Amino acid sequence: MGAAISLVEIGLASDLQRQLWQGSQVTGTDSSVISSGHRKLDRVLPGAGWMAGALTELLVEDCGVGEMRLLSRALRELTTIKSRSAVFVSPPWKPYLAAFRAWGIATDKLFWVKTPEDQTLWAAEQSLKQKGVGAVLIWLPKVRPEALRRLQVAAQDSQALAFLFRPVEAAAQSSAAPLRMICRPILPDDAQTMNRREWMQQVMLQIDIIKRRGPLLDKPLRLQLPLQMPALPEHVRRSRLGRPGKSGQKAREVNHVVDSGDFAAFNARSSQAAIDDDAGTELEFVWNAELVGPVDRR
Repeated sequence: MGAAISLVEIGLASDLQRQLWQGSQVTGTDSSVISSGHRKLDRVLPGAGWMAGALTELLVEDCGVGEMRLLSRALRELTTIKSRSAVFVSPPWKPYLAAFRAWGIATDKLFWVKTPEDQTLWAAEQSLKQKGVGAVLIWLPKVRPEALRRLQVAAQDSQALAFLFRPVEAAAQSSAAPLRMICRPILPDDAQTMNRREWMQQVMLQIDIIKRRGPLLDKPLRLQLPLQMPALPEHVRRSRLGRPGKSGQKAREVNHVVDSGDFAAFNARSSQAAIDDDAGTELEFVWNAELVGPVDRR
């Protein structure tokens, strides 16, 4: 360890510094770190934010528990201030651009990669190699340890943030990811007595960091991540506000494609994500080996 500390003191190239860690080191300053946008979370993340050059594993009970809201502020900074792209590799839902716009994310910087399951790992590695990419979000429900090592190596050689989404059951499995956290939705204690608008503003996400560079937390962290009405499809907003649709009938209520917005869905931990009736008007994004870019499939 003494030799390693000496190396830090004399200075290393930035890519080597990211790979060298001291046992007492949790936070620090690094130009490759992007703030999560949540002060409480930044305080417990190595580097005080999401760090490029390392794979971050988010273990969720079901898709839509709040994991996209958790990352939305970092994606906003990457796509607007830094003008870098974010690539979604094999998400289980079709990205709903209205939600990303409501979060202030530049949607022209978002790319959706649709791949067969056996090509997801390759597509993720290629995305991490692309210049101008600031974040790569990968959905791999089933992945072998050697594949995780490949992803970590690819992330290590990249200037992009790398997020891997897996089921919470994977927490018991070994992983090469330096940062692993379990994310669970938490409703207010008195949610049953609240109206929808009230509890939507008080929804929380419980984050249990089960692996990081540094000591583990004494207890899970809780972040309040309100659901935003503008992020919901129009017919869902009408339903929540009790307004009739064009036909005069009350609109059918569904879960929107980014986060579970229904009280029953939270209780049942529903994994179904419904696609907005008007989703056909949005852009589809596909993988292009020459250039990662949007393709209008309308």
